[in-house]
Parts: sequence; structure tokens; C-alpha cells
Amino acid sequence: MKNYLILLLLVLLAACRHAGRTFEVLDKAEEFIQTYKPDSAYTLLKEIPNPQQYPEKERARWCLLMTQAIDKTYRTHTSDSLIRFAVNYYEKTNDLSKLPTAFYTLGRVQRDLNDNEHAVNSFLKALDLAKGSDDYKLQYLAASQLGHVYAYSRFIDEALKAYQQALYFAEQDNDSISLSYANSYLGRVYGLQKDWTRSIEFYQKAISMAKQISYIPILKAKLNELAAIYKYCEKYQEAADCLQQLISLEDDPLSGLGGEVYLNLGDLYRLTDRNDLAISYLEKALQTKNLYTKRSAYQCFYYVYTGQRNYQKAVEYNNLFWECNDSIQKVENRKAVIAAEAKYKHEKLLTEKQQLELKQSKLIFWGSFLLLVAIIIILLVYMDKKRTTIRLFEQLHAIWSQIAENKRTIASYQEQMDNLSLRQSDYDDLQQEKTSLEQEVSNLLEQNEKLNNQKSQILIRLNQKDEEIKQYEEIIKQRENTPDIFARIKLTHTIEEKEWPELIARTDALHQQFSERLRKAFPQLTDTDLQLCCLIRLGYDKTEQKSLLKITDDSLEKRKQRLKRRLDPSKKWEKGELEQFIHHF
Repeated sequence: MKNYLILLLLVLLAACRHAGRTFEVLDKAEEFIQTYKPDSAYTLLKEIPNPQQYPEKERARWCLLMTQAIDKTYRTHTSDSLIRFAVNYYEKTNDLSKLPTAFYTLGRVQRDLNDNEHAVNSFLKALDLAKGSDDYKLQYLAASQLGHVYAYSRFIDEALKAYQQALYFAEQDNDSISLSYANSYLGRVYGLQKDWTRSIEFYQKAISMAKQISYIPILKAKLNELAAIYKYCEKYQEAADCLQQLISLEDDPLSGLGGEVYLNLGDLYRLTDRNDLAISYLEKALQTKNLYTKRSAYQCFYYVYTGQRNYQKAVEYNNLFWECNDSIQKVENRKAVIAAEAKYKHEKLLTEKQQLELKQSKLIFWGSFLLLVAIIIILLVYMDKKRTTIRLFEQLHAIWSQIAENKRTIASYQEQMDNLSLRQSDYDDLQQEKTSLEQEVSNLLEQNEKLNNQKSQILIRLNQKDEEIKQYEEIIKQRENTPDIFARIKLTHTIEEKEWPELIARTDALHQQFSERLRKAFPQLTDTDLQLCCLIRLGYDKTEQKSLLKITDDSLEKRKQRLKRRLDPSKKWEKGELEQFIHHF
């Protein structure tokens, strides 16, 4: 008996030692996260087996730390189940030391899941719970993230208020890195408001702080953003100065932002008609391995040579642009397939892991339960043998026999009563089953009728699709015979809806991005307005315009009147003035 008690004590002692080890790992992981070593924290936390078996407090702490480690190592969140458990626990226990951090982390997860509406609520909750505390770092992070969500959703005024709040918390925390980021955020939001003066002012503050602390990552990023602001307000020399500073910061000019910087410099010199410098920097940009940078460089070369009227070179680089664009599309498609496969494998592994953990939990539970039952049985047997005598055993045996006989009699009577009850219950069940089957037959008949109707509709749609396919085949044959859009229009005197983007693109190529400039100058123009403008710019007369737009004389005149009102509602247009305006735009 003593041996069994000693065994039980050893099992309990081992369990306590294992729990103590887990608490030490959680403390160490939290220390790693606070000292900017999230990779070490992630590795430690992954080594903890079956965290769901631990008490709620430790499990909530593990969930919070694991989500923070995933977030700080820039892994993408695929579910909010971990952080939800932590938030629910800290809300239930009203643990204000952990709850603001938990809500902030929940907002970060929701941003990864593209749930911006709930992310805003989580960041606001974190700010509200941390209000009045001295945890200015958390309040700065929550306000910054809130500003990012507002800016992404184009709520510019709300984003400005959030970033101003973030700057205040960064000043209270007296952290130079946070101050530099906060100033750059304000520069970005003023840029969205097109308040270039303030935008430049705040970017310059951010860059100055980054230089003071020699924090190169933010210095590179903000120089690049400031160059873009200078380019928007046509301060090309200042933009070029920023980009030259960026090049001096790069160890390898063709890695990181280097290729993009050369591209932007080349584009700046192109805009200022310094084509020799533009070509020099664009050639350097082409040495990068980044396909997106190469594609943009080819496009800039096309613009340069088009401006020089070297159409042979322009066509050559235009072809390279489309080849690069096709390569990018293939890479993106391949990435999408790989991402889908990785997601499927990840979900499969998670499911298998959960099933394995569940089996292990059941084995541990039933093993512990059986061990406890065995110990109880041994104790009961031992006490029974010690207290029982032969005489009492015989008396008890006689009593048990009588009780057993009485039980058999009672069971017999009970069986007879149950049989009677079963007959009545079987009858009621049969009645209910009959009613249910009748209802099911009725439902199936209705479903058959609906399916027959759907079948008829599908057959009609299939016939329509056959006609459409024949029309598309005819269009494809025509395109194969006359691949150029202008040749097709000249041959057929008409244009299909799907051919408009091609016609607009050719208009942009011939007339310096005509549609993009027109849409930027007059954002109120509709797609049909742009189609009419392109036809006028390409020189099609009134008869050809009616034919290509498939409208009558009256409809064409009405469409031109609407276009005039959208271009300048207060102007009185003279005859032919609209065509002159479009030709000279």
C-alpha cells in the first residue's frame, strides 16, 4: 500500500516540476519580446507542448506572447483564435496590466485579416484602457496603427488626428525612433491632403532625427518618400538631391532601394528634358533584378525616345516593357498558386496537430483517471478486509441475496411496465414518422418542380452562350486577320465593348497618356466621355463617331453637351470649340 502512495506522490511532483519549467519559459519569452528579440521568443514558445492543457492564466499568457512573437517576426496572421482567448480571459479577470496590450495585438491581427472595421475598434479600446497610464509606447503604437487604418481607408482628417496623437505619445515617451516615425506619418498624411509645405516640413524633421541617431532604415524610407513629395510639387532638383543621398546610403547600389532610386532619378531627368542623364540612370536601373523596376525603366525609355522622335528605339523598349510585364504576370500567378498550396498544407498540418494533441490529451486524462481509480480500489479493498469478519460477511451475504431477489422481482415488474410504455411510444413514433415522410415527399415534389424550372432556364442560357461563343469566334477570326485596332475599325466600321481599352491604350501611346491626363484633370468624366474624347483626338469625324459609338445624331449631340458641362459647366462653348480643346489638350 505504501508503494502505491509513493508512486502517486512522484507523479504529482513530476507534474509540478513540468509546470514550473513552463512558467520559466514564458518569463524568458516575454523578456525576449521586450528586448526586441522576437525570433528567440517565437522559438521558445513553439517548444512548449500542448499549451491548451495549462490553466487559463498561463494559457492566456502563452496566447498573447505567441501572437506578439508572430507579429514582431513579420509572419502573417491567419486566425485570431489565439489572441481572442487572451482578450476574453483578461476581460473576464479585468487584468488592466495585460488588457490594453491584448486589444492592441488583436487590432494588429485584424489588420492582417483585412478586418479594418474591427481593427479600429480594437485600437480605440487599447487607447481607452491605457489612458492615464505611463505606457506611452503602447499608446503611440495604437495611435499610429489607428492612423494607418484611417489613411488606408482614405479618412484623411481622422488619420491626421490619430497621427498627431501618436506624435504626442512619442514626445512623452522621449523615444527618438518613435518621434522620427511619428513626424514621417504626419508628413505622409499632409501629402495626402496635398499640403506640400507641411508635408515637406514634417518629413525633414523625421529625416533630421534619423540622422541624429544614425537610424539608417527610417532614413532611407523617409528620403524616398520626401523625394516623391518633391516630385509631386514639381521641385525636381530637391527630389534629385534626396535620391542622391539615398544612393550614398546603399552598400550595394543595385540592391534594396538602389534600382528604384536610379529609376526615379532617370524619370526626374526625363521630366526636366535632361535626356542624357535620364538614359544614364535608367540604364543603371535596368541592372537590378527587380522585374517591377525593370518594367518601369523600359516604359521611361519609351517616353524618352518618343520625345526624341526616335520611334524605332521607342518601339523596341515598348516591346521590352510588354515582355517584362508578361514575366511579372507569370511570377504573380505562380506566387498565387504557391501561396494557395502553402495555405492548404499549413491548415492541414494545423488540423493534424490539433488531432494529435487531442489524442494525447485523452490518453493523459484516461491514464490519470485509471491510476486514480486503481488507487481508490486498492484503498477500499484494504479497509474492507481489515474491518470485515466472517460472521458479518455471512449476514451481509443473506441480506444481499434477499435484496437481489427483490431487485429481480422489481425488474420483472418494471420490464412489464416498460413493454406497455414502449408499445404506446412505438405507435406515437410511427405516427410522427408517417407525418414526417409525407412532408418530406411534398418537399421533394416541390424541389423537383424547381429543378425542372432551373433546368429549362439553364438550357435557355446555354443556347444564348452558344450564340455568344459564335460571335466571339467571329470577332477572334477578324482580330487574327487584322490584329491592329485601327485596321479592324477601318475594316468593320465598328468597335466591340471589349476593344475600347485597347483603343484608349493606343490613344495614350500616340498622344502622351492622353486619357490619364484627361481623367486626372477632370475626374468627373465617365468612361463613355473618355471614349468620345479619344475618338475626337484620333480624328474620327461625326459619321464615324456615330458608327463606332453605335448611337444616332441626337444621341451624339446630347453626349457632347454632357461632356461640355462636365469639362466646364459655366462656359458657353462655340461650335467646333470642343474639338479644338480636345486636340490641343
